[in-house]
Amino acid sequence: MLPRTQPALAVSACLAVFLFTALAAVAAPFVLQNTEVVALPHSANGRDYTLLVGLPSSYASSPARTYPVVYACDGYWDFHLLVWETGNLVVDGAIPECIVVGISYTGTSPDYSSLRQWDLTPGYDPSVGTNSGHAQEFLSVIANEFIPYVESHYRVDTTFRALGGSSYGGLFTVYALFARPGLFQAYIAPSPSLWYRNRFLFATESDYARTHTSMTARLYLTFAGDDPSSIRDSTRDFAAQIRHTGYSNFAVAVREIEGERHSGTKADAYNRGLRFAFAPLAPVPSTIANPGWNSRSPLINISSRARIGNGDDVLIAGFVVDGPAPKRVLIRGVGPGLSSLGITDPVTDPRLTLVNFATHQTITSNDNWSDAPNLNTLVAATAQVGAFALASNSRDAAMLVTLEPGIYSAVVDGVNGAQGVGLVEVYEVLP
Repeated sequence: MLPRTQPALAVSACLAVFLFTALAAVAAPFVLQNTEVVALPHSANGRDYTLLVGLPSSYASSPARTYPVVYACDGYWDFHLLVWETGNLVVDGAIPECIVVGISYTGTSPDYSSLRQWDLTPGYDPSVGTNSGHAQEFLSVIANEFIPYVESHYRVDTTFRALGGSSYGGLFTVYALFARPGLFQAYIAPSPSLWYRNRFLFATESDYARTHTSMTARLYLTFAGDDPSSIRDSTRDFAAQIRHTGYSNFAVAVREIEGERHSGTKADAYNRGLRFAFAPLAPVPSTIANPGWNSRSPLINISSRARIGNGDDVLIAGFVVDGPAPKRVLIRGVGPGLSSLGITDPVTDPRLTLVNFATHQTITSNDNWSDAPNLNTLVAATAQVGAFALASNSRDAAMLVTLEPGIYSAVVDGVNGAQGVGLVEVYEVLP
């Protein structure tokens, strides 16, 4: 007689096979709604491309409406991410509804890494090898084939296009900005490989600046805290070079994404980059022009109160501007304004002097805040950071300055020997 467990196991096994077969019969792949795959004809550069197109949810129900377009260099990797990112941001009113176009390659099991290295790199770099250097031809394909196709087959707002790409895609995105200015209105470049070809794009920007003083565009750069130093340093330095050039009409933001590595930055970088890119078109405008550094205007370092006397008996506040980019800083030396806070012996006429700690050189100074040349922006900055208002024409001192990363001292003394209690405050002011 067979043990009773054997038939039971056999039945269980048969039941498991049946259930698995039944489940397999009804299982279906997940489909990303409102998307299309378009295989394009053989391109002028001898390659075959596929466009992945994501349409906004209102596209079918709003036949008279047009939409801006986001083009993504690495659609084979990032298309689904951008579709989801744009969807979330639309719900928040941070960006308008838009069409997402991911650029991909046609064929069976294409080698994306090799194909993109060929297409996305501007000029031959010996350190990379012969499979490089065809960004110019690829940009021509985008301008002469991809964009015309999209704009003839979909309802597109032709006044606003954005381009995004990470790593080599970020390199190409920045290259496109200077190679064909005006083709796109916004550029998002997470962890761009600006080290490429001995920092070739640094020279490209310098050449452009010799004959141009304006760049009507928006550029969002990021790098990961754990990116290779070549990417971290080149991104910081490129942003600094652009700021030094000082183009008009050019909105530039750079952000370090802490705690992430090279590819893990994409979700955060594209989220904030899309907000920055579409800021002029946002249905619900944000008070944050450079999303990501802070969600509000926090106190940078200190608010300190002390008694000011004669000679060297002054109030000194040291503070640090950190990060890869300059920051706008509101500094106040308050005396008469303390009366409303119950201080009975405030300094009657404070003077505020900003000093570079490293060089000991005076950067600027202010005696009476209402005499500041940027009074209106000073008032607005005071309200933005939540500082208490100063009375009109009071003898309090204040300044709004943009400072490079470094160490600074804010010194408050009394004019003509004025003595009493003084207050020094330092705030970051978002652009």
